[in-house]
Amino acid sequence: MKRLASALVFCTTVLAQAPKTGALPLLDCDGLLCIDATAGGGQTLRLVLDLGARNAYLDSKAAQKLGIAPAGDSPVQQTTVAGLRLGDLPMGDFPFMVLDTTPDLSAGFKKVKSKPLPADGALTFGAFQNRMLQVDIANKFIHVSEPLKDAVPCPNKCADIVTKHFGRFGPVTLTVVGFELNGQSLDAQIDTLFTGTILIYPAAVERLGIKKLAKSKQKEPFPYAQDGLRLARADGGDLSFRGVALMQNAPVYFWAEKDEAPSATHFDATVGTALLSHGVATFDFKGQHFWIEGPDTDDR
Repeated sequence: MKRLASALVFCTTVLAQAPKTGALPLLDCDGLLCIDATAGGGQTLRLVLDLGARNAYLDSKAAQKLGIAPAGDSPVQQTTVAGLRLGDLPMGDFPFMVLDTTPDLSAGFKKVKSKPLPADGALTFGAFQNRMLQVDIANKFIHVSEPLKDAVPCPNKCADIVTKHFGRFGPVTLTVVGFELNGQSLDAQIDTLFTGTILIYPAAVERLGIKKLAKSKQKEPFPYAQDGLRLARADGGDLSFRGVALMQNAPVYFWAEKDEAPSATHFDATVGTALLSHGVATFDFKGQHFWIEGPDTDDR
């Protein structure tokens, strides 16, 4: 009932403005969140939900199968899928970057062998501009609204969605302030290609007083996060969002080697799907707000 009530809160909120909403099953693509979209010609595209990136992308082989591969050999190319639909929800003629998602193994030995993307491409946070997106991993559904004309008030404790760069000129990602580790607030990136709970960056370890926890020798691989990572894992973190309890005695991840962490990162942590699966996460990309209802949220 609590999960159903959360979905009803979403529907009630967006229906107040009478937009159309679409509900899509969440599929498992080797541990990543996937959905099926339909091109205007009737072809099905299986797309990863990659909320750590801004620009939606198609694998070059999928673009070729659709007959929309761009000409030339530029490393940055773009195409359009005509009449894209998410279930019954029209997305219009939708732009995608075209990338070769096959891992580049010529760069030398990596501690974790990255894998090819297990889908035709990815929908990113930029794909949901001015829409509301609700991700309910436990019940294996997402809800997407049509573009909203006006921002809606947050129905719960919420945080502002802020886009930040990796470093000074790196790619853009989305962050929120409000996830908490042992009661201490974090400025965290949300990345659904990271399938763990939360990854703490070295600069935040001392501030949080968790140096001992960060020295764990247990390691765990994440082949899709940042081209393949092997992270240190330590159990014992209480994880929440603005006081909403999500997980107790949970695994927390750290960089196995400090020099492997991205330099000049403007946030404390990365939150992944293992933590988001313990609540119903709503992204309001019109009002630029995020909130999550945990397993103990009262029915509404």
